[in-house]
Amino acid sequence: MQLQATVGELVALAEAGGPLPELVRSVRAADGVVHVELDPTVIPDAPSLLRWAAAAAGTVSVAVRVEGLRGGEALLDVEAHVRGLPAHKLLPYLIGPVRSALRARGLPEHLVDVRREEAGPRVVVAAQEALNLKTTGVRLASLAIEGDTLAATAELSAPVAFRPSILP
Repeated sequence: MQLQATVGELVALAEAGGPLPELVRSVRAADGVVHVELDPTVIPDAPSLLRWAAAAAGTVSVAVRVEGLRGGEALLDVEAHVRGLPAHKLLPYLIGPVRSALRARGLPEHLVDVRREEAGPRVVVAAQEALNLKTTGVRLASLAIEGDTLAATAELSAPVAFRPSILP
């Protein structure tokens, strides 16, 4: 089964389940890259030094590329910049609000993780586990961003079913 949706459509679907985290200012995609503008001044419980630096620096520009799917995990290459300067060390602080949004939707916060790797931090999404929370008999086989569209291939095996909503 082939599934496709533009990043704009996916943002609209996400917002239908509740607002995006407050720090997300905009989301768009082009040329296989998702671009997100974040306002780190609204990160809850951020250390004082981070809040001060965020106020001085302004928004964080994040570029996300899907590297692939391995063992049910979507591997994302993430580059973060503040005023054109690399800001990859901020990623562990930015993941907190993402996890808060997952908890608010009744999802396990470990579905998204930041792993430190030699080439830099990598964001890992437990995509198959997230899919298993909502369905049975559906296996995610591939995932990519093409232009402004997320493309996925899923394999179905009987019995295929949707689970009851996990939203509160």
